[in-house]
Amino acid sequence: MNVQKRNGVSIYCLSTGTQLPEWLGEQARRNLSKRDESVRRRIELIQDFQMPASSSRIVQSLDGRYIIVAGTYPPRIRCYDVNELTMKFERYVDAGIIDMVMLGDDYGKVALLREDRTIEFHAPYGFHESTKIPTFGRAMAYEPTTCELLVGAKGNQIYRVSLDEGRFNEPWTFDDLPSSATCIAVDRCYPLASVGCEDGIVRFWDSRTPDFLQPFLKLDVLSATTGYGFADENSFTNPNEITSIAHDASGMYIAAGTGGGLVALYDVRSSRPLHVKEHKLGMPIHTVKFHSGSGTILSSDEKLIKMWRYRSSAQTTKQPAFEERFNDDNATDIGRLEVNIEATGKLSHFIVAGDESDPHGDRTGVLLCATDQPKMESFYLPKLGIAPKWCSFLENITEELEERDLQRDGTLTGNDLEGQETVYDNYKFVSREDVEKLGISNLVGTPLLRGYMHGFFIDINLYNRVKAVANPFEYEQYQQKKLKERMDAKRSSRIAPRPSEKKSKSAVNADLADRLEFKAKDSTKAGKIAGNILSDDRFGNLFTNPDFEIDEEDEDFKLRNPSGIAAVKRKQNNLDSDNSDSEADEDIRNNEKESTYQEHQSAIEASDNDSCSSDSDEDTGFRGGKVRGEAYDEMKQLGKKKGTSKLKAGTKKTKLSMYEAEDLGSSNAVQLGLGSGNAQEKTKKRLNELNMPLSKRLTLQDDGLQLRIAKGSKEVTYTPSDVKRKVEREQAERGKLRGRGDRRSAKGLSSRKTSR
Repeated sequence: MNVQKRNGVSIYCLSTGTQLPEWLGEQARRNLSKRDESVRRRIELIQDFQMPASSSRIVQSLDGRYIIVAGTYPPRIRCYDVNELTMKFERYVDAGIIDMVMLGDDYGKVALLREDRTIEFHAPYGFHESTKIPTFGRAMAYEPTTCELLVGAKGNQIYRVSLDEGRFNEPWTFDDLPSSATCIAVDRCYPLASVGCEDGIVRFWDSRTPDFLQPFLKLDVLSATTGYGFADENSFTNPNEITSIAHDASGMYIAAGTGGGLVALYDVRSSRPLHVKEHKLGMPIHTVKFHSGSGTILSSDEKLIKMWRYRSSAQTTKQPAFEERFNDDNATDIGRLEVNIEATGKLSHFIVAGDESDPHGDRTGVLLCATDQPKMESFYLPKLGIAPKWCSFLENITEELEERDLQRDGTLTGNDLEGQETVYDNYKFVSREDVEKLGISNLVGTPLLRGYMHGFFIDINLYNRVKAVANPFEYEQYQQKKLKERMDAKRSSRIAPRPSEKKSKSAVNADLADRLEFKAKDSTKAGKIAGNILSDDRFGNLFTNPDFEIDEEDEDFKLRNPSGIAAVKRKQNNLDSDNSDSEADEDIRNNEKESTYQEHQSAIEASDNDSCSSDSDEDTGFRGGKVRGEAYDEMKQLGKKKGTSKLKAGTKKTKLSMYEAEDLGSSNAVQLGLGSGNAQEKTKKRLNELNMPLSKRLTLQDDGLQLRIAKGSKEVTYTPSDVKRKVEREQAERGKLRGRGDRRSAKGLSSRKTSR
């Protein structure tokens, strides 16, 4: 689908793409769509919406369900059912069709004006009747108030066919001047028929007075358009003739198109034109349509369709949905051009497609055009109106295309405005946080900030100026961002290992990506939803764009997810704290046993050394050195065990521990400065104690305390039974290993006693 943007208005061409021949079978079409991407991605609004050579006329029924198109070759008509989006029937005629009128609410009553002066009537079963007129016809219209078919033809007469009586009534006539009718239109609100003539004058008849055959009013368009535009002298058409006429839905406006490419807009209460629009191509205007919903006129020649205003936005208050579509500073200027719609072929006629609720298409934005090419062209303009009910899927398709274009351009961000549609075209919605960031809090309460829901509406021009002042380097940042993207694209084209999809997704919101991947493994409904989020490109920015990063530590996030991520984290913290508490209890028990064992071992060795050594000096340090050596070996083994347990526990996320804030003291400061080894050992020991949790240090301090009774004459200590058994076992082993030299001889004792 081709997308054009002109004057800020998006135009979606629904008929572009590869044209397939009629004789191609369904199986061949499917195979071709599999091979060719352009065939597969094309949009076919209505199936077989084409003619063998060209199309000349297109009309829609009053119930909005059927569209009938006239074309060649051979001459034929085709009826399409919009509810089924396909062709309902096809009928051949004997001559080319000039004009076509729907006489009923559906396709059951149709009148065709042929090139051979024949008027042909069709019924649901096919051809019904035909009649001839004296001269070649040029235009045709149906007057429902009198049930007459009005036919404009060569000459100064308007033929009237009474469909109620089945006969010709007396024709309307006008001046004896050599002029002929070229177009005819009937007002929807009033019994008023207007006929455009070759002499540049529009003549009016009142259908309520059928006996009055002369026009009661004349509108001189030729005099009003003198000096406008230009005409090709080599052209066979008359630049002054009226080629098309249209009435507004309210009956207050009338527009007349000329052969010189001019459109004159009139108020029925005045003979002076409100505006004269130039197409600037010098080609005849074949179709003029009023679009009352948007307050615009659609006028077309062979090359293009112009959309321009015929009333200001202040006059469209009855249609609030369309009030702001084309509203800007110059919205009050009648005749202001909105957009030009260019076709690939020569346009011959067009309609604004409607539906059952709006058969005239006053509030829709789909244009169906008859061209000189086999395929008829169709356009969708979201700014003109909504899509009809039978093709409402166009709105979803166009929204996805706009999002894709914004993502491709890199302008779809949370705070950027470039290319992003807002609620109103001329206003930007800003939240309270945005107002504070921009520094315009002082404008709150003034007409410059209009309160709406949880924020404000601000004029887009004022917003751009304020944003430029608040962030003057935004354009430079945008340039750097685009440059970085181009450099990354060049690097990706080199031969290099591609980064894994997991890494690209975890650049932002890595925890969320992990959780979704874990859920996607399940076959449940939640798992399918998680998989869709990871695979859908519409959620790609959630894992790549930093603007979409989720702050899980935010209070609002925790309040909105009380049983979600916050509960999982609390559960994990509780498990980690339980593990750390159990490890801490085990370390405390080990420390108690080791400390008790060391105390008893030191006491036993001290008693043995006292009994074995005679006259040993305590200042030699032999006994203390020996005790320190054994304790050093035991503590070394214990330190290895503790280091291993700490290494294992370090891999787990432990709960926050409480430590006592206590300094190292100033007593060892001087000795540390002198390099004393004893002071260094004490300092290291103190540092280790400070690094321990408070609960462990209190336990160690309790182990070193001795309980005394009130008088202080006795001491009570507690020794575990397993420690006692261990000490007794070691004493027994030590006694067995002692030699005879360690024992005192009785003989020696007796001799000494005797000598005394």
